[in-house]
Amino acid sequence: MWVVLFPIVILTTVFGLIAIVAVYSWQKEKERTRQLQLTASQLGWSFAASAPLNMIAGLERFALFEQGHGKEIKNFMYGAASGTKAAVFDYVYVIGYGKNRQTHRQSVVYLEPQNFSVPYFSLRPENLLLKIFTAFGYQDIDFGQRPEFSRQYILRGQDEQAIRRTFNDGLLSLYEAYAGTCTDGGGNQLFVFRGGYRLQPQEIQSYIGLGLTVMNLFPRYS
Repeated sequence: MWVVLFPIVILTTVFGLIAIVAVYSWQKEKERTRQLQLTASQLGWSFAASAPLNMIAGLERFALFEQGHGKEIKNFMYGAASGTKAAVFDYVYVIGYGKNRQTHRQSVVYLEPQNFSVPYFSLRPENLLLKIFTAFGYQDIDFGQRPEFSRQYILRGQDEQAIRRTFNDGLLSLYEAYAGTCTDGGGNQLFVFRGGYRLQPQEIQSYIGLGLTVMNLFPRYS
């Protein structure tokens, strides 16, 4: 009898544990949404628990939003920061299928300033895999006068000369000081984030501040 019941007990235990984890995750996400809604209220911003991808125009033009599938925007808060149209949201996307499926979640600060036009670019921290890619011709725009920046980051974009003119010394210095900061930009749109990291509610305001600092170091056009 025990031999017959043992597999049933194991399966019941496994499914029970899966259910417990699922409920815990759901409750945790629900609490995150509640806390972020409170944060948005404190900022005087609007809030939506989920938002369509076209809530921000032209996402498909930026590297972060090109990868994966099952893309979602969650916990979308939006308003103005120092007079600049701004938003903060959780971005969710999936890489792979079946057993190789991986869900990625991270927070993104979005800024849409006026009198602002930058060439399209993607900035990411350099890692071993990217170093291998660059050895085989993968683009990486380096700056001889800022070897630390060039060591820390991979900078890419179609108009290399325009990107070089845009990334002034102050901007390069800021990225050196805030190692690990990722940025996608183009036109009058900037996305600032840390790869794979979701901001805690108490970090939101300071990270908006970092985004504004980054934005203000880019050239402005009248």
